[in-house]
Amino acid sequence: NRQSIYRFWSNEKVTRTQILASHKEGVVRRCVEAGVVLAIQDTTDLEYTTHEATKGLGYINQTLQQGIKVHSCIAVSAKGKPLGLLHQQSWTRKHRSGLKKERKKKAIQEKESYRWLETVKGAEEGLAEKAKLIHVADREADIFELFAQKRSANSELLIRGEYNRRVKEEMGYLLPMIEQRPILGTMTINLERNPKRPARQASLQIRGIRVTLEVPQHHPKPHNLHPVEINVLLVEETEKPADGSQPIRWLLLTTLPIDDFQKAWQCVQWYSYRWLIERFHFTLKSG
Repeated sequence: NRQSIYRFWSNEKVTRTQILASHKEGVVRRCVEAGVVLAIQDTTDLEYTTHEATKGLGYINQTLQQGIKVHSCIAVSAKGKPLGLLHQQSWTRKHRSGLKKERKKKAIQEKESYRWLETVKGAEEGLAEKAKLIHVADREADIFELFAQKRSANSELLIRGEYNRRVKEEMGYLLPMIEQRPILGTMTINLERNPKRPARQASLQIRGIRVTLEVPQHHPKPHNLHPVEINVLLVEETEKPADGSQPIRWLLLTTLPIDDFQKAWQCVQWYSYRWLIERFHFTLKSG
């Protein structure tokens, strides 16, 4: 009954870590059965500004809104079937975020963005070589240290790019290089609705290239890092959407092979499942 649930949650001996550990045992079993697993991660805000009696809240953005930051990683099969929660962490900010130029001077371990690197390690715990993990994330995870970080042998990255990064190759920057590459092929995918567009089909053309990313010039400790080889896909919608929404343009950075169209197509298909983490967070906040 309701009172029993309240007593359970109020028991100081019951921790989120214990509950999640029990849940993860089942998730790991399903991941092993699936063989190939997408570990999709993202951040959301739980906003409790009007809950004035609630203690322990913090700033969740640049305004005075109060709440909790939550970063989750869900396991999804290669065909888009959710398998459960692999990892989750939460925190509160005592102060609003500082200036961007000040954050750039900090080591990655001192930044909130370190959560992306921690989650890769957290998702791998308990799986080791038992399943192939493909870490999927949006543009906020375009972090050089994430690409440089050591991963388990059966772990790959599929990250949407945010920056026109410097590369070792002749043209010097990523976008001019990928934009001049020939089209590998065209594919059609189903896009789920989100706050910015309705559900629809999209015809996409794909370009691919392998490059070497240079260490960022602004990095506070560049001598600790080395250039990173990575595969890159540029995915663009071939026609302007009839609903007036922005056409798809994804710059995907991946450690997965893209040496033929079928492999490139698979990367795009897997990235298109990223909406599932947004649906998970929507459900979390909706109850």
